[in-house]
Amino acid sequence: MIFRLPDAGDETILREYVLEHQSAGEAGVSASLGLAFSVYPEWLEKIRNNASRGTDDWGRSLLYLCFDSSRLVGLLSIRYELPKELSGKIGDIGYGVRPSERRKGYATAMLRYALSVCKEKGMEKVILGCYKDNAASASTILKNGGILTEEGNHYSEDRISQYFTVTL
Repeated sequence: MIFRLPDAGDETILREYVLEHQSAGEAGVSASLGLAFSVYPEWLEKIRNNASRGTDDWGRSLLYLCFDSSRLVGLLSIRYELPKELSGKIGDIGYGVRPSERRKGYATAMLRYALSVCKEKGMEKVILGCYKDNAASASTILKNGGILTEEGNHYSEDRISQYFTVTL
């Protein structure tokens, strides 16, 4: 897989990616930081700022486009300076795979890569979360060494989330 930050020439492939999620009936696009509702140049500037300077509330983070050859298969968000209270609510890593490319091992490979980046950034452990009814995401986390540490509704009052810890 190829992992890279987005650039100005990626707008068309990212809009197609968002459209595929919407056509599949999905309300949101995981790990996109609001791409579906953003003006692309403004979104891109936010991603670049997050990577270089970060924000006071969230610290620095990376949002990678994930390709298999030339096809965009997913998005990967690595929040390696997230404050502890946010880490425990949303997790240090987020990922999403386009609907037509699921169940092919991409999420597992994306998370494995993200964990290596977190280790490179000096993190010793990572918190990952997913909704309890998302068995595929839980399986991905477990394949990458995740240990279930908590269940609760920290992220959404309507759905129970599971929280896993991965020691790096």
